[in-house]
This record gives sequence, structure tokens and C-alpha cells, in this order.
Amino acid sequence: MRIKRSLATALTAAALTLLTAPVADARAAAPGTEAAVAPAAVPAPDGFLYAWEHPHAGGFHCKWSGPNGNWAGCQNKVSDIWNNGFPGRAEDVKLFRGTSWSGSWVCLHQGHSIPDLGAHGLRFFGPGEGQGEPVNDRIGSHLWVDAC
Repeated sequence: MRIKRSLATALTAAALTLLTAPVADARAAAPGTEAAVAPAAVPAPDGFLYAWEHPHAGGFHCKWSGPNGNWAGCQNKVSDIWNNGFPGRAEDVKLFRGTSWSGSWVCLHQGHSIPDLGAHGLRFFGPGEGQGEPVNDRIGSHLWVDAC
């Protein structure tokens, strides 16, 4: 009985590790080039939040290393997002529905990527205008925060 219990505990811990690990998503180093990262490797953090117009790094993209209160060219046009920020202080990103960090928000943890926001179904959950709306094509600003 002890062996079964130990095996069940080990399998549960392994499953939780897999389910909570950051998404490994090899991204292109520069527009128009192939990704130089093996599919099983996780790219090293570079301190940027990346956003693309279309799912799976398609179309034009924007990137930021700090907070931005007005996404301008990317505002309400993003279907793929990736937090490749540095771990530690200000590692998570709050994505806001409106400009100037207004409206409802949702959080993207350090190292996480959602390559297809439309298919994922993520919705704004923080209090404010836009709460409950899908995040796909509806982000207006972001802040780097210590934790969400």
C-alpha cells in the first residue's frame, strides 16, 4: 500500500510540474527569420513583452521593456502575447482593457505565452470597464508588476 501511495504522490507532483511550467514557445529572433531555438528549449528572458497582430507570431508586432499607457499601433489589435521579462521584481505584466492603465485587467506571468488569444478564450477579470470581455484584440496598455 505504501508503494502505491508513494507512486501516486510522485505522479501527482510530476503532473502539477508539467501543468504549471511556463509555455515553451520558440520565437523568431528577428522579423523574417526562423527561430534559432530548439522546440524543447525555453528562450532566455530578455526583459520584453511581445505582442503580435495575428496568432502564432503573425503580422506586425510590438515590444516593450517598460510600462506603456498607450499601445497606439498595437492597441486593440493583438492576438498573440508573450511575457519574456526578467524574473524577480516587476516580472509579471498587467494587461489593461483601456489606455492609461484603465478598465479591467488580466495578468500574464513571467515566461508565459499565449500564442492564440482568440482560441485560448482568456477574459478580463479585474474590476472595471471591459470586465468579462475577451482579451483578444482588446488590450490598450500594460504595467510591469511584482506579482498578480
